[in-house]
Amino acid sequence: MELDMGEKTTYLVMETHPAYVVLLDSEGRFLKAANCGYERGDRIDTAILIEYPQDKRRRRRRALRTAVSLAACVALAVLGVQQYRYVFVPYGTLQMEINPGVEMEISRSGRVVGLTGTNADGEALVEDYDYEGKDRYEAADELADLAVEMQFLEEGGQIALTAEAESAQWVEDTERRMKSELEEHLADHSIRVVISTDPEEEVIQEETESVTIPAPQQTTPVQEDAEGAQQAPASPAAPSAPAAPAAETPQAVQPPVSDDDGDSGYGDDDGDDGDDDDGDDDGDD
Repeated sequence: MELDMGEKTTYLVMETHPAYVVLLDSEGRFLKAANCGYERGDRIDTAILIEYPQDKRRRRRRALRTAVSLAACVALAVLGVQQYRYVFVPYGTLQMEINPGVEMEISRSGRVVGLTGTNADGEALVEDYDYEGKDRYEAADELADLAVEMQFLEEGGQIALTAEAESAQWVEDTERRMKSELEEHLADHSIRVVISTDPEEEVIQEETESVTIPAPQQTTPVQEDAEGAQQAPASPAAPSAPAAPAAETPQAVQPPVSDDDGDSGYGDDDGDDGDDDDGDDDGDD
């Protein structure tokens, strides 16, 4: 194949062989070309370059290596950006309200990338504190210890935690884990502090602790005076009083006793007659 390399491209014959020659072009490349009767030292403008199959494979491998290298560079760049954002870019915030108020900016990896005070006491608390390179749990523990040292936090104090981020799951996990971490840390230092993630939680707890409910007492009503006895309702057993005369009524009514000898229907008539006869007999005697 005859290739025209341009007007400015020239070749210098470096070696000659029966079938081919080795050329040096004006760009400093060594090429093989068909030997068309060239002699060493000849300068030619055109040449029939020879391409071997291995040369094509070599060029393909070189192109493949270049493409792989570029792809690796792009992947590293993307991963580097993602890693930078994962570690150094704020993802959410966590506010700690003790008496001083502080706000931590937290990356997705949990690293503290910013710390500010939300009030005057908070600015005094974080003024000399170095948070760089620390995660959120370590920074929160150290800030709590610093608040105790500066007498901002005492026995029975309160810490309110409020997390904010686009992800509701991240907010929930951060508040729950931070509360557990601070409770364990302060318990190791024998300090009892109420930690809440809901501003209304502590208020409800204080109200329930301050209310004392007395135990119910069972009392039997006792009528202590006559007035109370008159006002008291009659007992259901009261109607049983008239029952006594009703039971005695058949006994109280007696049939009239007659002097007649007629049979009254009672057994006592015979007894009376007997007694009268005996009396009469005694009188006769």
